[in-house]
Parts: sequence; structure tokens; C-alpha cells
Amino acid sequence: MDKEQNVITKRIKVFGMIQGVGFRPLVFRLAEKYEIHGTVRNIGGIVEIIAQAAEDNLSSFLYDLRSNSGDEYEIVHILVEEINENILTEFKIIKSSSDHEVSIIPPDLPVCKKCQNEMDAMENRRYQNPFISCTACGPRYTIIEKLPYDRDHTSMEDFVMCQSCNKEYTDAHSRRFHAQTISCYDCGPYAIMNELKDKDAVKEAVNILNSGGILAVKGIGGYHFVCSPMIEETVLNLRKLKGREEKPFAVMFENIKSIEEYCIVSKEEKDILESKARPIVLLYTKGKSMAEATGKGGIYCGAFLPYTPLQILLTRNLGPLIMTSANLSGKPIIKDDDIILNLKSPYLNGVLYHKRRIVRSVDDSVAKVIDHKPQLIRRSRGYVPYPVFLPKWNKENTDLEIFAAGSDLKAAFCLYKKGSAVVSQYFGDLEELSVLEEYKSSFRDLSSLLQITPDLAICDLHPNYHSAGYAKNLGIPLITVQHHHAHIASVMAEFDLEGPVIGVAFDGTGYGSDGNIWGGEFLICEKSEFKRVAHLQYTPMLGGDTSMADAKKTATCFLLKAGLLPEIQDDRVPIIKGAVENNINTVLSSSMGRLFDAVSSILSICHENRYEGECAAMLEKEAVLALRKGIKPEKVTFALKENNGIIEIDPKPTLKTLCELRNSADKGSLALGFHYGVADVILMVCELIRNKQSVNTVALSGGVFQNTVLSERVLKLLREKGFLVYVNMAVPPNDGCISLGQTYIGLRKNG
Repeated sequence: MDKEQNVITKRIKVFGMIQGVGFRPLVFRLAEKYEIHGTVRNIGGIVEIIAQAAEDNLSSFLYDLRSNSGDEYEIVHILVEEINENILTEFKIIKSSSDHEVSIIPPDLPVCKKCQNEMDAMENRRYQNPFISCTACGPRYTIIEKLPYDRDHTSMEDFVMCQSCNKEYTDAHSRRFHAQTISCYDCGPYAIMNELKDKDAVKEAVNILNSGGILAVKGIGGYHFVCSPMIEETVLNLRKLKGREEKPFAVMFENIKSIEEYCIVSKEEKDILESKARPIVLLYTKGKSMAEATGKGGIYCGAFLPYTPLQILLTRNLGPLIMTSANLSGKPIIKDDDIILNLKSPYLNGVLYHKRRIVRSVDDSVAKVIDHKPQLIRRSRGYVPYPVFLPKWNKENTDLEIFAAGSDLKAAFCLYKKGSAVVSQYFGDLEELSVLEEYKSSFRDLSSLLQITPDLAICDLHPNYHSAGYAKNLGIPLITVQHHHAHIASVMAEFDLEGPVIGVAFDGTGYGSDGNIWGGEFLICEKSEFKRVAHLQYTPMLGGDTSMADAKKTATCFLLKAGLLPEIQDDRVPIIKGAVENNINTVLSSSMGRLFDAVSSILSICHENRYEGECAAMLEKEAVLALRKGIKPEKVTFALKENNGIIEIDPKPTLKTLCELRNSADKGSLALGFHYGVADVILMVCELIRNKQSVNTVALSGGVFQNTVLSERVLKLLREKGFLVYVNMAVPPNDGCISLGQTYIGLRKNG
């Protein structure tokens, strides 16, 4: 540094996704470039830089920092202040310290291109190493035990660095300078199978899989069950192992070219597949087929790319592989070695593992493309715990810390502090005791990691939800939020909408403020309040929530309500009719999800949900096939009437048309016509609401809007009529978004 220049010193605080992504080494190299002296360190969830240099050098340094040309980190905010400091003589990375700033923890990252190149180079000491990583890649969230992000605060502390790794770790010019996951063959972790280690263990795994076996393979957030998707008997054995009879399996492919042999891949889908999150992406299948038991006749293939070096090695040697969560049906994903090694099953042929501890289990994320944009269906690995940033609407709630419990199905909670809403990983159905325990444990873990002590809890209105019960037992102030209001509020949170908006919330089940089951709702939402303005007509349903798997029974209930008794094709009709007429074990439901089930059964497409949403998925499949063949949709309509100022949507005309034509018209034409009919009635109702309420903004949410045919048709019709339309993107439209919506409403009520 030229002593004749006007030297100044600045303290720079950087907020964002900057820990675990090689940010401090990058700062070190920039400091060298611009002849800056000082220090850089982690303080809790932020990075503090003391930078001393000529003013022009400091300006250039800050410009490069903000520009992030390599897209390796994300800065949310930078605070800069000039301070008095003695003359410094060097720049160095110093020991981290704790603080109570909001922590933005990086999600787990896929192996980077540079590490892949090293892994392929025979002369490299990490040639074919299953755990190669650097500052830009590798596990993060699943190995962090506490902040700040340093090696001794992760499960990598169990592995002592060898001399060579330590040299790279301390070399400011190395790609592995302060790379906390640094490893090699000498210091571990090691691939292990039976008595074999490293390359021999991987070779043995390849041999077993190649011969039709099934393995448990340790990943980043838990174990996968792995096998070939091409061998019918093997896939059937996998279904027996998991206790999962019908749901399609996700398949991991070596590269995009391999995926394109089996699936249609758009540019947008390619971008998601290759993104840092590496989610499973739902793609339309095409001609080339796998074993029937892999996809179970579905129109989608859940495809994804390898995100660990071990997965790359396996897919290179074996081609496409089923990589499904290693859990028995309904249970949490297995992450612990002792549990998987003691799992006794005639269908499991071995375990390929390592001894790097998984601190917290995280399942694979799932996404699809809607409206040429990525939409999450399951938000987990690769996205969690990156926050959704919410505005601080006023100073009163700036320090408010919130726990939002979410829903019981597709459970995910949310923790909020100082503008950051961290939606947890996906858990599953809290009705399963082991999943509920995982949910509770993860709340304690993540709130500790983020240093959040909630002073407000928010839960669903449903009196019997396990998530609500847990929130109530925390002993802090509690707000209850209606389920579909939370759906729409989640869209408002994502896009910073204040309202009023027309919220269209379509799903299977949600507890209504009148004590009935809602699911086909039109709400006017503004700030923290909502008003129900329209809904699908109530239908008495036999058996309530527990009977949702029986689509034929659901169809019978709808047809009875519509007065179409002669059209019912169900031997149980006298029993069901008697129960409905005498109000025995019945609930009133306005669920659009149940209507999709009923139509699927009426058209003899699918009579039972053997997994969640199967009937609706098979109905959508027929609609997609009709679109591909250019088949014209049958005209299907709904009737509208007003009851006490609320618009009611009567499905009778739709049901009558479908019953009359089901034996003569093309099934795909009827399925497509139903989808278009639902889209038409959404437009009709939104226009009626706009005319009365002067509201031009629409938010769509709920599991029904995972249906691509319906969603894209609705978006097209509404936009053509001048509506501004928003749908969930950063969080799923299904119940995985509920906790974010609850958080939004809690903040607004306290704002």
C-alpha cells in the first residue's frame, strides 16, 4: 500500500447467503487484488470486513464484491461505516465469533464443475473420490451443527485433515482455502460396503445394482433406496421393501442427454434440472419406456441429475437409477447408519455408506414448470433453509419472532425473524407419530440454529391438527388462521401484495370458519383479513377426511346431491344414500379436489387414491393425451347462483354432461372438457367479483393448482381479460405453503 495515498478504514457488514460458499476466501483474494489490509470474519450469520486502503481501491473492492460475477453467493444488504484504526500491514481471515444477527445458512450444494474435472483426472489425488468438494460445493445445511460455519461446527470435525488437505485449506490461492468440507482418500470420509472401502466399495455396489439388486446408499440429507428402473422384478421388490404399491418412483439420470431419451425437456426444465438445488423435476414422458412398475402408467417422470460425486460415479457406470427416499411408507427418511444397517429385509441387498454424520435429514425437492417458470411442489434439499424475504411493514413488528406451524399434510413450519421467513424442509403427514416427532425435533433444532425464540405462534384453525396442538402447547401468544386464507396469504407474501386480491384456493380439505370442510374457495384478501365471496356448492360427504381415498364413494355423494341417482354406478348406493339422507357420519364439503376425484371415477379413469392425488393425476393424464392428439374438448359448464350474498358454483350441469357422454364420447375429450370447464368458471366468478368489488388482482393457490393443464388454462383466460395473476413459485401451492401464509398474516395482524 502506498503510504502517500490518503488511507481510510471502513467496517463493512455483509448480509446474505455468504457462509459456506467460499465468501471469506473470495474477500481475501479481492483484498490482495486491490492492496487492502485488514480482516474478514464470520459473526453469527453475517460477515464483517475491516478494510484499510486508498479510497479508490476501497470503492473498486466494494464494486467487485457487490457485482458477484461468479454468481457464487447472494448479498442481501451491505452496511459500510468509516472507522478509526491504526495502520494495518496485511489482510487475513480471523477466527469467527457469535452474534444475534439473522443467519442465512446456505442450502446443500451440488458438486461443482471444477471438482468434477478433478474427479475425472487420473493424475489428480482425488481421482474418482466420492466426496470431493471445495468452497463452491458440497453439503452445508445437513452438516452444520451451529453457527458460524466453521469446520469444527460441522460433522466434518470428525475427520482430521491430512497434511495435503491442510496445505490447501490454509493456502489463500487454493480453491479449497477455508473449504470446511475438504477431504481426500487419506483423511476421509470413505465409501464403505461390507468389508470394502473407497473404490472397491463403489465397484461392489455397481456389481450388485447391475445384477438387479437393491441398495441403500447414503446421500446428503439421508439414505436412498437405489436400483435399476428397467428390471420389473427389481422395482416390484423395491415396492415391497418400501411398502409403496403405486406411487411413481423418481429416476436419477447421468446427464440431460440421458433424460431426453425418456422425457420431453424444455429449456426452462433444463435450467431447473441443472440449477444448484438439483431438484426432482416432473417431466412429461415420451416413447422410450422403463419397467412398468417404475412409473405406474403416469404421464410424468420425476427426473433429476446427480448432485454428489458418489451419485455421478454410480450413474456413469449404470445409467438411470431409481433414487427414492430410504423410508418405509409414511415414515421419515432414514439418516442414521445404525438404523439402516440393522434394517432386515429380504429385498435389501446391501448398504453403501460413509461415516460423515448427517446432522438433519432433508428429502429431495420436487419442482415442475408452470407458465414457463419453475414452481416448487416439495421444498426441501437445495432450497432449505434459504429464507423468503418479507418486508418489515412497520417498526412495531421489526423485532417480532414467529413460529408458524403450517398444516398437518405436507407439513412444513416457518420461523421468522427480522424480515427473513425460513420455511423448513418437508416432513410428510403428521398423523404418523414418527413424522410428528421429527417435526418437533426439527423445530427445536432449526430455532436454535437460527437463534430464534418465538414470541408468537400461529396455527391452522382445524381443532384436531397435530401442528396446531404443538403450537398451542408452546405457551406463547397464539393466532389461528383459516387454511385457505393462509394459502392465498402465501402468494401475497411471495410477491409482496397488500391486497385486496381475489384469492382462488382449490384443494382437497381445509377446515372452514363455519365448521364445514372447504376446498373450492374464492376469497377477497387484504392485509390480514379475508372475506369469503364464492365457493363450490356444499356436498354432503360420507366419512369425512378419512374417506378421501374412495373416489367412487365421493362420486356417489356428488351425484346424489345433483339428483342424478340413475347415473350412479356403485353397488353401495343404498347404504350411502341412507347415510347421507339421515346425516350419519357426513360432513359438508366445498372441495374442488374431491370434485376432481369424483369426475375421475365417473369417467372410469381411476376409482381410488392409492396415493395422494392419484385420481386427479390420472384425470390430468387423459386431458394431456387429448391435447397431444389435438382432440377437441367437450363443452362442460357449471351453474352459478347467489345465496346470502355469496356466489355458489353448482357442478350439476357438469356432472350431468359427463354422465350422459361417458359411454359415447372420447374419454380424453371429456377429461379435457372438465379441466376447461373449471377454468371457465374461475374466470366467470372472478369477473363477477371484479365487477362488484373493483379488484383486478388474482392469487391462485392450493394443491389443485399443481395441475398444469388447469393452471395454464386459468392463467391464459384471466390474463386475456386483463387480470394480474400470481401463483406460488418459491413455496409449493400445496400445503407446503401454509406456514408462510400464516407468517404473513401474523405479521400483518401485529403491524
